[in-house]
Amino acid sequence: MELYTKGLPMNRLLVPLLIAVLAALAVSAAARWVPRRGAARAITSGSTAAPTRQAEDRAMGAARVRDTAAVVFAAAMFLILFRPSVALSGTVGFALALNLGLAASAGLLMFSALPPARTAPPRGRDRAASVAGTAGGPRAPGPTNAPQRISRRGAAILPGAAALAFIAFLVATGLASSADDGGHHRVLFVSAPGTMVEAQFPGWFYGVPLMLVAVALAGSTYAALYRIASAPALPDPRMAGLDRRWREISATATVRFGLGALLSYFGAAALLAGGPVAAAANAATPDGAGPLQPLFALGVASAGAGAALAVAGVVLLVLAARAALTIRTAVRAPGRGPGAGPAVLP
Repeated sequence: MELYTKGLPMNRLLVPLLIAVLAALAVSAAARWVPRRGAARAITSGSTAAPTRQAEDRAMGAARVRDTAAVVFAAAMFLILFRPSVALSGTVGFALALNLGLAASAGLLMFSALPPARTAPPRGRDRAASVAGTAGGPRAPGPTNAPQRISRRGAAILPGAAALAFIAFLVATGLASSADDGGHHRVLFVSAPGTMVEAQFPGWFYGVPLMLVAVALAGSTYAALYRIASAPALPDPRMAGLDRRWREISATATVRFGLGALLSYFGAAALLAGGPVAAAANAATPDGAGPLQPLFALGVASAGAGAALAVAGVVLLVLAARAALTIRTAVRAPGRGPGAGPAVLP
C-alpha cells in the first residue's frame, strides 16, 4: 500500500510522536503544580492503632486514581492522534500500530509524573494513638522518598533488552532493504539466475518510526518503574506492608506490560518480514529446484520466531492486565509478607 496521501511524506509521522510526548509532559506538569488548596496533609508518623478495612479501601481507591488517569490519558491520546496519523501515513494498519505504542507510552508517562498520593490524618482513637506514638511510644515506619528495590534485577532489564534487540533487528532490515519505485526503502530484491523477485520488507521506511516507538515504550516503562519505587502508593505508614505488596504487584505488572508490548511489536515485525522473504526465496527458483537457500530458511525462522514472540507478548499483556485488575485482592492474600513478591530497581 502506498504510504503517501496528498503529497504528505511518511517522515511526518514523527509529528504525532512529538505531540504525544509534549501533551503528556504538559498535562502531568499541570497536575503536579496546580495548587491543592485545602488538601489533606500526609501522615509522616505512624500509629499504634491498626487501620480499619474501610481506611485501607479508601487508600487503595486513591491509589487506583493514578492508574485510571493513566488509562484515560492513553485512550485520549490514541483518539486524538489516530486521524492525523492515518492522514499522514495513508494506511490504517500502520497508523494503528504506531498509535497503540505512542498511546501506551503517553499513559505510562502520565502515571510516572502525577504527584504522590496523600492521606488524611487519623481521627478519633486513631488520632490519640498517633499522638501517643509521636510522643515517644512505638512508631510505624513512615513513607520514604528513597527509591526502594521492588522487583528482581533480572526482570527489570528485560524491557530494555527487548527494545535493544528489536532495534537491532530493524537496523538489520534497513541495511538489507532496497528502494522501491517510489524511492522508499521497504523492499528486498531476491535474485537468482535469470530471475529477480521483490519482497515487501520493513526497511528504513517502516523501521525508523518503529524504533522511535520502541524507545518511547522502554523509556516510559522505566519512568513508571522509578515512580513506583520512589514514592509510596499507600502513604499511611500503618499500611506499610500493604504498600510494599501493592508496589511489588504494580512493578511486576508494569514490567510485563512494557515487555509484552515490545515483544508484540518485535514479533509482528519479524513475522511480516520473514513471510514475504520465504515466499520470494521459493519463487525465485524454477519449479522443482527447491527454494533459494539459506534465504528461505532465514525467512521461515524469522516468521516462526516472530509468531512465538507475538504470542508471548500477548500473554504478558494479558497477565499485566489481570494483575492490575486484581491488585486489591492480591495485596490482602494470606501468606504474602513484605518482600514476598518479585521485586524493579537495582
